[in-house]
Amino acid sequence: MDNLNSTFMNNLIKANVSTHIVSNKLGYIGTALGSEILSPTVVSRIWDICSLWNILFFLLIITNLKCVPFIWHFRILNGISRTIKTQRTKTPINYTQIFQPLITTSHAPLMEIDFMMHKTNSSYFADVDVARAHLLSTLFSTGIEHMRGGTGIFAYRNGAIFTCALASVSCSFRRELKAYEPYELWTRVLSWDEKWIYLITHFVRKGAANPKEFSLYPEQNPGSRVPTEAEGEKLAEKRASTDEMNCHPGVVATALSKCVFKSGRRTVSPAYMLRNSGILLPASGDITSELNEEDSSKLDSIEKIRVRGLESARPLANEAVQALELEFTGEKGPVLGRHVDGIGLEGVLRCSYYLTLRTFRSIARYTVSSILSTGEKNYDPKKTIENTVSMSNSLQS
Repeated sequence: MDNLNSTFMNNLIKANVSTHIVSNKLGYIGTALGSEILSPTVVSRIWDICSLWNILFFLLIITNLKCVPFIWHFRILNGISRTIKTQRTKTPINYTQIFQPLITTSHAPLMEIDFMMHKTNSSYFADVDVARAHLLSTLFSTGIEHMRGGTGIFAYRNGAIFTCALASVSCSFRRELKAYEPYELWTRVLSWDEKWIYLITHFVRKGAANPKEFSLYPEQNPGSRVPTEAEGEKLAEKRASTDEMNCHPGVVATALSKCVFKSGRRTVSPAYMLRNSGILLPASGDITSELNEEDSSKLDSIEKIRVRGLESARPLANEAVQALELEFTGEKGPVLGRHVDGIGLEGVLRCSYYLTLRTFRSIARYTVSSILSTGEKNYDPKKTIENTVSMSNSLQS
């Protein structure tokens, strides 16, 4: 028994000694690692990584995330995600919301600014793409699910891929948007016919127009600001003094898009998609007995708005587009020439070369003229003759 106790005590002492040695070694290693990490070489290397230029580049990227490569694709996917059941609104869509706009917010980063410090014209179309994706995915989520046979990524019905293709788009510019100025895109259905659906997008300065109600997202209504009585009177006076034909003062640009629904190579009519999405009621002539007077009048009102919108969308009609396509002269006549766009460096280098050459020529011309003018001022005929005679005498001697 005593031998057993002594053996146990010896093992315990050895374990304590080993633990003490290991802890000392670990402490030494930790101290060494800490001193290595905080050594002047490592600190200088970290400072080199976080240099001023890198910090400026990082800030440039952060403040221009909207223009970073592939961000546009993520913005489109964000809009398309509204077709997923879990991302849809809980409020069912009905025919009263068919012409109501959907608001998407954005801003104009530095990389979208032109030489006049305004938002470039081309960047408007990228914003319209995103706003259009949000509206179509929100309004037609049920119809898209029906046409695709589900909401999965690879869902498609009868081997046909369902898409909404953009046929043409136009944009008119009324006012400018400055750098980093926030704005809103009010996008809604303008009209449709047997094949095409027309969407209109208004670029509005943020805060210039306050919606009366959010019908599809009621949870956003408490956050909407209700104007005071004084503000309401000013707004009423402003609306009364403004001609109905004049544009809203907050609208800076207006874009018109013509789209078509496709299931494979087969065209799907917009009316069919509207009915499958639960937005448009069947024609009044089909179920007159089931429609009450309010629904019937609402259908008539929708048809009037559709016809009026179709007149506004006439610039993108097939006849107008075909007439513009026929204006292409092709090989019928001569052309002015051919310019290379590239990345623009060619023109910059060419202009820099000619500018430098012209500058050197101007400097040389100015120098020569200065020397000649100085020589003319110091010219004395008598001294010149005397110098010539003295030089000849010295040569003879």
